[in-house]
Amino acid sequence: MLVMVAAFIAVATGACGSGSSIESAPSATPAVVEPPATATPAPDLGPVTFVDPVFQPDGNRLATGSGLGTGFIQQITTKDINLGDVPTWVTGTSTPDGDVWVVALADGTVYGYQIPIGGQPSPFDIPGDRLAPGQPPVLAVQGNSVRLATTPANASPNSVPVYLTGNRAAYVDNLQRLTVLEPDGTLWRPELEVLPDTRVVQISPEKVLVLAQPTDRYPQSALGDNLEATTVVVVTVGVNEVEVVYESGDDVIESIAPLLADVDGDGIDDVVLTVSNDSEIWFEVASSTGGGVMAISDPVDRLLGWRHLVAVGPLSPTGQTEIVEVLYPDTQGSVRFLSLNGSKLGITATRTGYRSHEFGARNLEQAVAADVDRDSYVEVILPTLDRQHIAGVRHGPDGAVDMWSRPLGGTLASNIAVLTRPDGTMSVAAATVEGSLRIWQ
Repeated sequence: MLVMVAAFIAVATGACGSGSSIESAPSATPAVVEPPATATPAPDLGPVTFVDPVFQPDGNRLATGSGLGTGFIQQITTKDINLGDVPTWVTGTSTPDGDVWVVALADGTVYGYQIPIGGQPSPFDIPGDRLAPGQPPVLAVQGNSVRLATTPANASPNSVPVYLTGNRAAYVDNLQRLTVLEPDGTLWRPELEVLPDTRVVQISPEKVLVLAQPTDRYPQSALGDNLEATTVVVVTVGVNEVEVVYESGDDVIESIAPLLADVDGDGIDDVVLTVSNDSEIWFEVASSTGGGVMAISDPVDRLLGWRHLVAVGPLSPTGQTEIVEVLYPDTQGSVRFLSLNGSKLGITATRTGYRSHEFGARNLEQAVAADVDRDSYVEVILPTLDRQHIAGVRHGPDGAVDMWSRPLGGTLASNIAVLTRPDGTMSVAAATVEGSLRIWQ
């Protein structure tokens, strides 16, 4: 996931390269007067790219690219790193000198590692402040420079800033307010109460989307607290406009972030939501421009568990757009593929035996869609029921099938992270409760 923006001075400060050259001073020659030295301009490293554990800024966990860099995931030897403590988040990026993986531990400690393609991991210094416990690491990347983006002091630990046009950042502060930080340090806040742990989703360089107007009318607590949003709001930061594009009525939006994707193929992104009440839970597809609800799925029993909305993309056997979810992801979860038929979202394939979420956790990134087995078809990558393996599940011509399964060397603790290199190859990483990071390169 790479979001290319201009260097964000107010939020991500300074850049540290991987090394510097030292030149010896020349011998003094007072008889010769040299002309003034001309300063060599610093090389243009290009714009700063911001990377965080959510694969896309639009909330869609769909990776681009195809295949790993060194072979098939079923065959390659993993790179294993002992972290010495329990990890919470993993973020990866590609640089000219190799992949860089950054791991945040439960106490906020951050470790970095660099791995050239086909090489071995080595420690990599990550400049930046220590994170708050549980806070996802956001990386500011420019050439070979990788550092932590500096999170504003008043940001919620659950907030991941989104970087916008005009060198602005949008985030949720610790008083449940959407906040836009301007380059000169001034703050702008709309009159809006947002879900405290909502993820800010980016629609365009000027627009963000957030879940707002929280309520505790249904204390279900699947995602860490009893609060759920009731509206979806689009905020245009340049002109400071606020528009409600969806309202749940007597129901609630049971998630911390919507997912933006073009479900109906009209070229305009739609908003995909998990909606529930005290007895049922279902999906709705709403217009991102305020046109109302376009499609709805059949409900299932809410008392049996939650529905983990994972991704939207070319997931069908013929490459048509489908939605993939994990039904009841905290127990005996089922991977289910859904397609749009008029105003209905219908089930097209199902595979049982996966667990992509821990009850009460805000980590919704333990599943991602990507073609890492180099067969030109996108599969869903997620933990098996025992959470000791990650597996690839594809919607094939004969239904949902297990494509591969690889051991984690322990029990999954972090998100499943995927990076895509400029050549289109990928790498996958995940960390375990036992304190190790395993990488498929």
